Amino acid sequence: MPASALDRISIAAIADTADDLAAQARDAEAAGIDCVWTPELFRSSVTQATWIAAATERIGVATGIAWAFTRSPFILAVTALDIDEMSGGRFRLGLGAGVKRLNETWHGVEYGRPAPHLRETVEAVRLIMEKAPTGEPIRYAGTYHDIDIKGWVRPHASVREKVPIYTAAVREGMARMAGDVADGLVGHPMCSLRWMDEVLVANFEAGLDRSGRARSDFDFIPTVCCAISDDEETAYEACRRTICFYATVRTYAPLWEMHGFADVAARVGEAFRSGDLAGMPALVPDEMVDAYCAAGPPDKVRARVEETGERGDGVFLTPPSYFIPPEELAEYQRRIVESFAPRTTAAGKR
Repeated sequence: MPASALDRISIAAIADTADDLAAQARDAEAAGIDCVWTPELFRSSVTQATWIAAATERIGVATGIAWAFTRSPFILAVTALDIDEMSGGRFRLGLGAGVKRLNETWHGVEYGRPAPHLRETVEAVRLIMEKAPTGEPIRYAGTYHDIDIKGWVRPHASVREKVPIYTAAVREGMARMAGDVADGLVGHPMCSLRWMDEVLVANFEAGLDRSGRARSDFDFIPTVCCAISDDEETAYEACRRTICFYATVRTYAPLWEMHGFADVAARVGEAFRSGDLAGMPALVPDEMVDAYCAAGPPDKVRARVEETGERGDGVFLTPPSYFIPPEELAEYQRRIVESFAPRTTAAGKR
């Protein structure tokens, strides 16, 4: 395991109120957490990142993950430059494609082929950020983006030469694309070790090879869904609920198929469509939880996190977060910071 992997712990911003988000970020900063990533579903990832940047001084702040196709590359670029300035150079722009249905029916935007679409978005955003202070014409011609900007110069000084762009990946094409053009890759919470090795790592390394980049130039942050509790059955139940959420989305079918859980996912989907939400978790066996999550006492969870850390440059730890009461979710988040924050861990070893 790289010596730095468990020294670079990322968490998600999942507190209930805006004040709670700020307090959680300050606590994470004091504990030595590397970065807070702001999700996008019930809140805007961008406004959360700005709020957290204003509430903290040292911790990294990232969108995790902003839906890339619902904003123009221009807006993404100036937003990234703004938050990087406001945070003093602590911002990472995390972009993802999301799923087809939400893009097209919630946002009314084109989805297309997601990996090529996201590649163009990353390239266009990076080009706009690079050219913003120069006043040079900005031209990007692609299948999804046709951008022609003349007579514009951003008068605000950038705080550093480059804002890193991370992309999210689940499947092969998106992982290869990350290796082609992104500065880093953020893994999905439902990712087994085998899927990580055979799909994510193998394909982003293929992307790095074909783009002529070194592995050392790329930051891989795999994710582990962690439910830390001495009551192991309660922890497993929490993970079952989050697995159920993802099992209803067809995009993730290959993840289940790899380990022989396609039938389980199909039954969960049927229960969801019939309105039997309460009966869904019981369909998920313990073996499925073990394949995709880390549930139970701290030592057991740590063993799984360390295995994941062997593959990455850091580790993103997130609690199970669907169909779970807010107070239970907050407790799982607290246990993650308590158990894995570098300063907390170091203090316990003295």
